[in-house]
Amino acid sequence: MSDKRPLRSVGLWGATLVLTPSMGFVAGASALAGDRRGRVWWGASRTWATGILKSAGVTDLIVKGVERIYDGQPYILMSNHESHLDPPSIIRSSERPIGFLTKQELKRIPVFGWALERTGHVFIDRKDKNKSHASIDKAAARVNEGRCVLVFPEGTRTRTDELLPFKKGGFVLAVKARVPIVPVGIAGTRAIFPSQSNFVVGRGPVALVYGEPIATDGYTLETKDGLMQDVCHAIGGLRDEARALVAEHGER
Repeated sequence: MSDKRPLRSVGLWGATLVLTPSMGFVAGASALAGDRRGRVWWGASRTWATGILKSAGVTDLIVKGVERIYDGQPYILMSNHESHLDPPSIIRSSERPIGFLTKQELKRIPVFGWALERTGHVFIDRKDKNKSHASIDKAAARVNEGRCVLVFPEGTRTRTDELLPFKKGGFVLAVKARVPIVPVGIAGTRAIFPSQSNFVVGRGPVALVYGEPIATDGYTLETKDGLMQDVCHAIGGLRDEARALVAEHGER
C-alpha cells in the first residue's frame, strides 16, 4: 500500500500558502488602521485558524472553560505543546483576542512588526540576557494593558506523552506582570500532525480545556519554582481531561 501521508498534507500546505498571506494582510491592515480591540483582525485570525484546522483533518474542536477568559481581565495563558496545530486550535477556540509570546526579531520587520505589536503579541529578546530582562519588563507592561497572552512553557513541541521541563521566562513575566495564569490542556493535535513528522498522519477531534486562573500575587522571582510546579500540575490534569474528551468524541 502506498504512503498517502504526502497526499493528505497537500491540502494543509495549500491552505497555509493561501490563507497565511491573505488573512495576514487583512489582520495587519486592520491593526494599522487602529483596530486595537480586534473587531476585524481577530476575525481574520480565526478564519485563518479554521482553514488550517479543517485542511489538516481536524474533524471537531471541543472547547471547555474558555469563558473564564471573557471577563476582560489580563491573563497569561499557559498550555502544553504537542503540534504545529496547537496555535491555530487555541486561536479558533477563543472569541477573545489572544496574543503570543514571540521572539524580538519579528518586531524589527518593517510594518509587519508594528502590526504584530498592535494585534497583541508580546516580544521577548532571548539572545541577550540583559536585553531579555528589559524586554520582559516591557512585556509585563503590555500584559497589564489588559491583554491575554499565550505562552508554551515547554518551549518546544513534545514527542511523547510526557510534559517537557518548563522554561522560566513565562513565569518571570507572570510574576512581574502580577496577573493570573490560566492553564490550558490540549489533546488530539499530535495524533493528526506530530512534531517529528513533515506530514499529516491522521484525522480526528481536538480538545482544549481551560482551567481556573492561578493567582501569582503570592510569588516572587525567588519563589517562582513553586508557581511552576502548580501550573505544571494543572496543565497535566487539564491535558488528561482533554484526552478523555477526544477519546469520548472519537467513539461516537
